[in-house]
Amino acid sequence: MREEYILLWEKAKPYLNTRKNDKHTLYCYYFAEQLLEAHATADETVVLAGILLHDVGWSTVPEEKQLESFGPHMVYPELRSQHEVEGAKIAREILQDLNYPTEAITAICAIIDGHDTRKETQSLEDSLVRDADKLWRYTVFGLETVGAWFNYSQQEQMDLLAKWIQTRFYTDAGRDMARGLYGQLVIQQSYREFL
Repeated sequence: MREEYILLWEKAKPYLNTRKNDKHTLYCYYFAEQLLEAHATADETVVLAGILLHDVGWSTVPEEKQLESFGPHMVYPELRSQHEVEGAKIAREILQDLNYPTEAITAICAIIDGHDTRKETQSLEDSLVRDADKLWRYTVFGLETVGAWFNYSQQEQMDLLAKWIQTRFYTDAGRDMARGLYGQLVIQQSYREFL
């Protein structure tokens, strides 16, 4: 992690101690750094601070209801919005405490508030945060975590991931990364079956 974001990460971590969000966020941060390499005009601060803070709002949602606020067994869709709204509030407090510029705080909080529920993106930075947030599912950690959450088989997940490459990403770089990660998963799966 870039040195200038370590303190922000330390401030975010206490809010990420649910649903493996701490590990999820680190994966997303890594993918956000890679996406920024393909988008030199994007505001790095908005993207990297945004990805580190995007899920802090899950800390306000009762843990026993979190997995029922998204996915195939959604019972509490309003809690998905709650994590965005409350996450933006928490992010604002953290960023103000760390003396981030007002413009950056406004942009970051606008991304967080709607990153899962808003259909369209508002900016390049918003697109990059959303793509980074999805790419973790294309890792072994993502397969294991999502499979445990929803009792999906690995093949069910692989089928969904293949379909989502074309429908869930906002940038060409995000789609290309998803394709590459998917290919690695296919190779790993084939290798395991071969053994």
